[in-house]
Amino acid sequence: MMISRLRAAIKAQDDELAEKLVHRLTAEDEDELIQLAAKGETDCCWWAVRALALVGSGKAVDVISRKLTDEDSALRSAGALTLAHLYERAPEAARPAIPALAAMLTDSDGLVRQTAADALARCGDDAVDALGAVLDTLHDGARARAAYALRKIGTKKAAGLLYPLLDDPNHLVRSYAYDGLDDMGLAQDTVIAP
Repeated sequence: MMISRLRAAIKAQDDELAEKLVHRLTAEDEDELIQLAAKGETDCCWWAVRALALVGSGKAVDVISRKLTDEDSALRSAGALTLAHLYERAPEAARPAIPALAAMLTDSDGLVRQTAADALARCGDDAVDALGAVLDTLHDGARARAAYALRKIGTKKAAGLLYPLLDDPNHLVRSYAYDGLDDMGLAQDTVIAP
C-alpha cells in the first residue's frame, strides 16, 4: 500500500510527499522497490533507488550496480550513494561493486564524480585498492577525487597511498594528500611541494 502511495506522489511530482513516504517504507518493501528500480520509468526508478538506500539489503546490490552506468546522471548519483548505504549494511554483498564505483570518478558529470568519491569514502579501507588503481591513471580529475576520498577515509591503509602523492604534479592531489595526512597527525615533518 505504501508503494502505491509513493507511485501516486511521484506521478503528481510531489517530491516532498514522496520523501516522507520513502521514510515510512520498511525492509518488507524491498522486493517491490527492487522491481521498481529495475523496470520503472526514470522518476520512479530514482525514488526506488533512493528508498533502497534506506531499507535495502545485499540483495539490492545488483540492481543498484546497474544504475552506476545509467544514461541519467541523477540515477548514477543516486546509485552511488545508495551503494554506499548498502555497503554499510551488507559489506560482503556490496564489496564487488566498489571497482565500478571507482570507475565513476571519470564520469562526465561533476556531481556524479563527487557523489562517487563520497560513496567510496564511506566504504573505508575496502575502497583503498580501487582508489589506488584510479591514482595510477592519467585522468587528473579522477585522481584528485581519489585523493579526496582517501583523505576522508583517513586510515593507515589510506595514508600509505597518500604519502607518495605529496610530490604529485597535480596541486589538488597534493593538497588532499597533505590535508589527509595532517588530519591523521602524520604530516608534522612533511613539507608540501609548491
